Amino acid sequence: MFGPPKDVEGQCNAHLYIADDHGDNRATMCCQLPKGHEGTHEEVFYREGREVRIYWNGDERPVEEDERRRSEKRSERTRARWRKEAEEWRAAEDPRE
Repeated sequence: MFGPPKDVEGQCNAHLYIADDHGDNRATMCCQLPKGHEGTHEEVFYREGREVRIYWNGDERPVEEDERRRSEKRSERTRARWRKEAEEWRAAEDPRE
């Protein structure tokens, strides 16, 4: 398999990339917990008959472009609100007004 794993419906699908010792590839962990879960991410698999259980915090998947735009719009609205509040504050303290 090449490229990132496909998302599995109903699972969180968070990714964790672990650098390869030889610098030629990367290992990807994919959370198997239900979508929207709280706390750490988890992947369980078996290697040579033994269970391997990985836990981690965070998600290394790229941010989708539409989510980036929504985030930028939220930031723009917040900055505009701060500017307005600062102008109101300055106007309240200006003795000429």
